[in-house]
Amino acid sequence: MIIFLAYEGFELIANAAEDVTDPDRNLTRAYYGSVLFVIVLYVFVAIVAVGSLPVAQLVDARDYALAEAARPALGVVGFTMIGIAAMLSTASAINATLYGSARMTYIIAKSRELPPRLERPIWNQPLEGLLITAGSCLLIANVLDLGSISTMGSAGFLIIFAAVNAAAARTARHRGARSWICVPAAAACVGALAALVAKRSLGASAVLAVMVVASFGIEAAFRRISGRPILA
Repeated sequence: MIIFLAYEGFELIANAAEDVTDPDRNLTRAYYGSVLFVIVLYVFVAIVAVGSLPVAQLVDARDYALAEAARPALGVVGFTMIGIAAMLSTASAINATLYGSARMTYIIAKSRELPPRLERPIWNQPLEGLLITAGSCLLIANVLDLGSISTMGSAGFLIIFAAVNAAAARTARHRGARSWICVPAAAACVGALAALVAKRSLGASAVLAVMVVASFGIEAAFRRISGRPILA
């Protein structure tokens, strides 16, 4: 149930669709190529980690397990190298997420699903959504505990993945999708979400419920103010 966390970033590939030459061909290659590469990479990383240290020791060092696994072969230098690589990987993930957030809010605003002011460029770039997203993240990071943030992030991904797969299954005939893949994928996301909520504390689950209700409430309020029906 926690393996899906390693694959949460691939949906960001689609956010660059407008900047890709021949997206029908190249986005398909990007998805299959990157997912297959990462599967092979993660399997080898797991083999090396388990082969270097006992599982119990890896569990004890779960926050820096790969760095600890590098210590027997490479010593302190290996531990430091993995730590630096983890920092660079985290920075890369944050950069990709912020890029996708800025572009996504701009595109949604152009579709009249967000206030028109979010279409306005800043320094010829759609930065207003980025600034709002970054500010909201800073606020949440300093107000909520890490467990609640982790629950919201993981649950948010699973809810979106389930909705996207359900929509793809519903429109499979028009979009050329394969419903026999989309339906089990949506069901698996719902199952993983149920397992995630069941394993979390009551407080973290309550924060998640409040955020989901607030999201739908804000959407309903915006559509009411803008005069657009919910099912437009």
